[in-house]
Amino acid sequence: MFGLESWRGSFRGKSSKSPSHSQGSGNSPIPEEVSNGDSWPVSDEESEILSKFKERVINLLPEESQQDHELLRWLKARNFDLDKAELMLKNNIVWRREWGIDELLDWKPPEVLLKYYPVGQIGHDKAGRPVWIIPFGGCDMYGLLMSVSKKNYMKYTFQTLEMARADMKKQSELLGCPVTQQTTIFDMENFSLKNVTWKPALDVVLQIVQMYEANYPEFLHCAYVINAPAIFTAAYAMIRPFLHEVTMKKICIYGHNGWKEDILKVIDENELPQHWGGTKTDSDGNPKCPSLVCLGGEVPTELYQNQNNIDKISEENFEHIVVGRGGKKKIEIEVIQPGTVLKWQFNTKDHDICFGIKRKVTKGDDEMLQPVQRVNSHFVTEEGSLYCTQPGTYVLIFDNSYSYMRAKNVFHSIDIELPKNKK
Repeated sequence: MFGLESWRGSFRGKSSKSPSHSQGSGNSPIPEEVSNGDSWPVSDEESEILSKFKERVINLLPEESQQDHELLRWLKARNFDLDKAELMLKNNIVWRREWGIDELLDWKPPEVLLKYYPVGQIGHDKAGRPVWIIPFGGCDMYGLLMSVSKKNYMKYTFQTLEMARADMKKQSELLGCPVTQQTTIFDMENFSLKNVTWKPALDVVLQIVQMYEANYPEFLHCAYVINAPAIFTAAYAMIRPFLHEVTMKKICIYGHNGWKEDILKVIDENELPQHWGGTKTDSDGNPKCPSLVCLGGEVPTELYQNQNNIDKISEENFEHIVVGRGGKKKIEIEVIQPGTVLKWQFNTKDHDICFGIKRKVTKGDDEMLQPVQRVNSHFVTEEGSLYCTQPGTYVLIFDNSYSYMRAKNVFHSIDIELPKNKK
């Protein structure tokens, strides 16, 4: 799911003639000055805070991220609280290293994602911001997660966000003013609750939401959720607790009517495909412009891989451990150099398990780095990485203490990636 930036407003169903807004006066979250880029006015007090923030973090960032409008993202996301903004930024730097975000534009995703993950950039809005369309109603999340690893699904999501970021940089140079946000259209036509009620899919969606909120502050200018059916409110209820209030205020939800008029206030019709209210078509006249927007669709079962993951992992000589009924298994990894990245991949046969990571501390309680929680590793391969800021003993925990009836077969691979300048 592309970022799933968030949704807001009350839902009016198929008969809706206009969007429902909850943003005080006015009928749209879009400012009147749609042609001024994304330059944010700041008060004298905020300007002083920005100067102090720059002094604290400037040595941590590449030159292109030291500009005022980039630094303001973090301050605005934390209400100009210096300490909280600094912590958020430092956590982002660690996250980008763990996920290899800076190399994502060069990463080649699995073909099934390119063919069936619904997303595409179709142009720019009137302020020069990139416009992305996500026809999520046509997404087969079960098929995708049975065909690729959870980590690759998430990486592809972040790759599209980084593509948007790269486009913003080009637009800033072209227009001579900062372009730092995007406009998004989520088309929920044919949406089915099975895409978010299947627990592995819901887990992935929620992880993406949390990572998006923590690492892409003030990235969204506005989002339109269109053609939302009545059952969409159930999906919204599951996701809403994980959304940031600031992001939620930027979202408008529509039924089948009323959205075209509002979208055209922000996006010129020649930038939009006909199917979404504009005049653009593909060279063959297709109004959905599939050359620009992947429409998703059902993934053929012959592309499924995860249903055979256990046999595949065994064949690839992944280590096999058995976690007894009501028991735990701990794997200790010694990290010598700070900046080491700890990577893991595992699957369980037939049933789930709890997983977490901690670092041993000489005095006091061990530091829990990833809380122990149940993962659906019997459906989808569980993959992850951890940027180790300190040397020490890191402990991977496989916890089956909640199950007194079944032992769990775990097939795992653990790797250590040394800092690039210290290999």
